[in-house]
Amino acid sequence: MSGAPVIDVRESPPEASARGALRWRDRLGPAELLFVGRGAPRRGEPLAPELLPAGVETAWLEQVHSARLLETGEAGAAGAGDGLLVGRPGLAAVVAVADCVPVLLAAAGRVAAVHAGWRGLAAGIVARAAERLAPDWAWIGPAIGPCCYEVGEEVAAAVVAASAPEVRRAGAAGRPHLDLAGAAARQLAAARGVGIREIRILRHCTRCREEWLESHRRDRERAGRNLAAIWLPPDAAHP
Repeated sequence: MSGAPVIDVRESPPEASARGALRWRDRLGPAELLFVGRGAPRRGEPLAPELLPAGVETAWLEQVHSARLLETGEAGAAGAGDGLLVGRPGLAAVVAVADCVPVLLAAAGRVAAVHAGWRGLAAGIVARAAERLAPDWAWIGPAIGPCCYEVGEEVAAAVVAASAPEVRRAGAAGRPHLDLAGAAARQLAAARGVGIREIRILRHCTRCREEWLESHRRDRERAGRNLAAIWLPPDAAHP
């Protein structure tokens, strides 16, 4: 993969909020971001004050494993889709994940949050979001890793076709394993007309990191959800 530099922050542990939720925080250009693992509220529930700054509201999606992108300037449910674009300071775009890839994007005056499962990656949702937003910065959060994501041949072929052969690896049992975060990074780097300055990847496997992260493949119906949010500060000036 050529183009945008990648900073791999594999060893970054979470910090605990005042109420015990495990979180990672970062800044992408003008935007701020938050990823919450164990202890995250359910999708659509308010984020506790110690997780989001005062004055920041949230907008979220009814996620359907699609390549559909929506845009909103209002807090609350934005509709059915898997990519949410926001241009209003003080409004956070939020996605929920339990093994899929959270991708957060930031440009000078807008941000986006993308929920990318294998279906969305195969349909090119990450590249579509990048081409629509033209971000300068990207952040890819914890997802199920190639150590644990065993799939069938059809799924592997679909994701490889939408990214690169390197995202497929041979598992111990001979079945293919996929690197979903790597596939998302390759879609970002290859997006048409997009000059991303930096891609950051937080490389923790959701299935392996039981003490930190929720995983549907590990816990099935008992699994909660991890949350990823990105916003422009409330006092950010419109471009």
